Amino acid sequence: MSEASPDPALIGPFGVLRKLGEGAMGVVFEGYDARLERKVALKLVRRQLLNNPAVRERMTREAQAMARLSSPNVVQVYQVGEHDGGIYLAMEYVEGETLATWLRAEPRPWQLVLRTICDAGRGLAAAHSAGLVHRDFKPDNVLVDERGRARVLDFGLVQAEGGPDDAARAAALEQELVDTEQGLRSPQSTHVSSGTSSPDRSNNLHWSVRLTQMGNSLGTPAYMSPEQHFGRVASPLADQFSFSVTLYEALYGVRPFAGDSWAAIREAVKRGVVPPPPLESQVPRRVFKALLRGLEIDPAKRWPSMAAMIEALEHDPWRVRMRAAATAALIGAASLASYAIAVTRIEDGQRCQVGVEQLAGVWDPAREAAVARAFAATHLPFATDTARRVQGRIDAYARAWVAERQAACEDRASGAQTDNLADLRVACLDRRKAHLSALVDVFAAANNAVVENAVQAAAALPSLATCADASGLLSFALPADPAVAERVTALRADLARADVFDRTGRYEEGLALARRTRDEAAGLGYAPLDAEAALVEGRVLMNLVRGEEAEAALQRATRLGIRHDLHATAAEAATVRMFVVGNHLGRPLEALATAPFAESLIERAGDDAVLRVLFHNNVGTNQQIRGDLAAARGAYERALAGLRQRGEREPFEAIVHNNLGLMYLEQGRLDAARAHFVSSSELFVAILGEHHPLLAHPIHGLGDVDVRRGRHLEAIPHYLRSLALMEATYDAEHRYLLYPLVGLGHAYAGAGRREAAHHHYARALRVAEANGVRDNFLAEAHAGLGELAAAAGSPAKARQSYEQAAAVYAEIGAGDSEPGARAALRAGELAAAQGERAAATRWFEQVLATKSEAAAPLRAQASALLQRDGT
Repeated sequence: MSEASPDPALIGPFGVLRKLGEGAMGVVFEGYDARLERKVALKLVRRQLLNNPAVRERMTREAQAMARLSSPNVVQVYQVGEHDGGIYLAMEYVEGETLATWLRAEPRPWQLVLRTICDAGRGLAAAHSAGLVHRDFKPDNVLVDERGRARVLDFGLVQAEGGPDDAARAAALEQELVDTEQGLRSPQSTHVSSGTSSPDRSNNLHWSVRLTQMGNSLGTPAYMSPEQHFGRVASPLADQFSFSVTLYEALYGVRPFAGDSWAAIREAVKRGVVPPPPLESQVPRRVFKALLRGLEIDPAKRWPSMAAMIEALEHDPWRVRMRAAATAALIGAASLASYAIAVTRIEDGQRCQVGVEQLAGVWDPAREAAVARAFAATHLPFATDTARRVQGRIDAYARAWVAERQAACEDRASGAQTDNLADLRVACLDRRKAHLSALVDVFAAANNAVVENAVQAAAALPSLATCADASGLLSFALPADPAVAERVTALRADLARADVFDRTGRYEEGLALARRTRDEAAGLGYAPLDAEAALVEGRVLMNLVRGEEAEAALQRATRLGIRHDLHATAAEAATVRMFVVGNHLGRPLEALATAPFAESLIERAGDDAVLRVLFHNNVGTNQQIRGDLAAARGAYERALAGLRQRGEREPFEAIVHNNLGLMYLEQGRLDAARAHFVSSSELFVAILGEHHPLLAHPIHGLGDVDVRRGRHLEAIPHYLRSLALMEATYDAEHRYLLYPLVGLGHAYAGAGRREAAHHHYARALRVAEANGVRDNFLAEAHAGLGELAAAAGSPAKARQSYEQAAAVYAEIGAGDSEPGARAALRAGELAAAQGERAAATRWFEQVLATKSEAAAPLRAQASALLQRDGT
């Protein structure tokens, strides 16, 4: 049947009354079965789709699959046959509309929406019981009849469950179908088994996601399961995912994984982050929790079946309690008290309407405006963009807090949680609220450092999920003495402010507040607060690079945490201590020896995902310090995998990529280094914006890669951009400027622009002197000036610069390195040229004392020079 063909009068034994609509697969007519005197829907498949036997077989399989089903929630197939070289399906005629149209027609109570879509889920369950997978469940493939009953239709992508051979055959058939359909799929798909006289083109709300994709991932992208997105076998659990997307959208007005292209939707699915319900939603929290399980990326973590999911969705604790109470009331007067209690709980539950007013004065329009003004007042180039990013994160946190507070109220009212645990849960949420309030206070009085660290601080807001962990809550029970309990609550608010000061770069204020809180907590004899304060103190001291003090505070937090079953506190303290001991105190082997201990504490704390990522990063840092780059790479990759699994884009992910870039640069694996620096740059731009100073670090790394390749002119723009990003944020002598200045010195020197190189090396020395910096960048600047002086015919200046470089390398423990040995060798050569044999001998012997494999050629040169000069 071609596009221009007239409508047929007969299709098989059925008379054709009128055309109902048209879609990618073909045309659907309203027909009449004279034998049984009933209307039918006649689906006539396009002949273009039936050019080979394999596709014809697939179409026939569709009809046979549907014909095997007998369910009040599935549109019945009566007959399949051939017509004019094509295939037709005679199906049950349903007077009604698609679920998509039904949902748009008018606002409907969430209870009705849930019941209607669960009926469609029963249709899926029936298909699964028959060994079938729908694979394209969505609102347009559900009909709602005049009585409100939902039925699943259009099993055009159905697949019988089977072994690998069956899956391979299905994939091959599906590929052929998609190849054939590419020119036929219109963006506005029309499902025409409804009783409407023409396709519904009044609302193009979902047009952008109705795309047929190449490959064997058949389905509609917005509703497809991860298995279908990424080419894996789709089981009944794939239908469960699509069902969950449909129900989420119907209840909350948006899809959980949004995007305006298949690539964008697939990326959102890959991240797996399900947004919490809107604040104004009246849908109970229990429904959202059931949907979360249905939307798990890993099929094994979803509900075991559609039936199990529907049972969970329809399990209403209020209704159950009402029935139980009513039954109890019939037993006798003694049971009336129980009935009264139950009714009271139900009434309490109905009053569980927690809204945004709970956060008035913490995060509301006035506070949001205050933060925006404070950020703008810094005049930093990234301030306005950062304010927008921070507001988005806090909005999401606030919505999640309200949802958790609502859930806590419902669980108490339903009896799902004891009053004691419910009190602890609310107290935990109140602590999270105080933490949020402290963060917003600091944002509303922001300085440059606060704006620079704002996104990171917002991302580090404490987890709300821990407030639902019963075992963890018991560890934070308040003292029995009301006066002491009140003081503990106040001190925890102070500690929240100390933590915020630490996260936003106000370290000295954070340290003073943490120490004051720790001292008073110790006086009160309340161990949980003492441990929390010691942990915050240790983190602040780490950021102040006061390693020994930080280690002492973290050890105290670890000991108190273990002694009083504060597993999360002990785990974090032990993990942070690994970094301090290896990075600040130079004892990486000792730090790595404690890794199994820290990992065990993380497991004891419930295998916290954030702590697990931090743990792997700190293991990688210590392995890198000790020189085991293969082990370091493995640890960093595990950290990245953990971040990807969490599905949240955080600055820490960009930092790990930058660390990997530095490690590969050290190994000379320049392609790999460049790839990680690019990833780090892209993540920083996506998370922090293109003007944030943290972006300067991977940009600098790209310059280093170009210098290593001898592409000095190409490196200069990278270093200049890195320098500009830092200069826009920091003062003219900030220590961070040292890094791009030295890089520019190298690049200009390599490009033969000696005057520019000298200018940047000299400025780097001034920055280092102003900040008291003694590191390898200072040594490189001295060595660079030595090379320039030697090339300019100034051996005395050259020798002085090389000697200063060698001295710095020796001071920082890098005298054994190749750059350290090279500086010493050049100092010795120039001393020998000036006839100062004793000085030359001293420098040559320093080179010979090195053990680095990379310095072996330099040792050979030093030995030859000693023998030549007879020194």
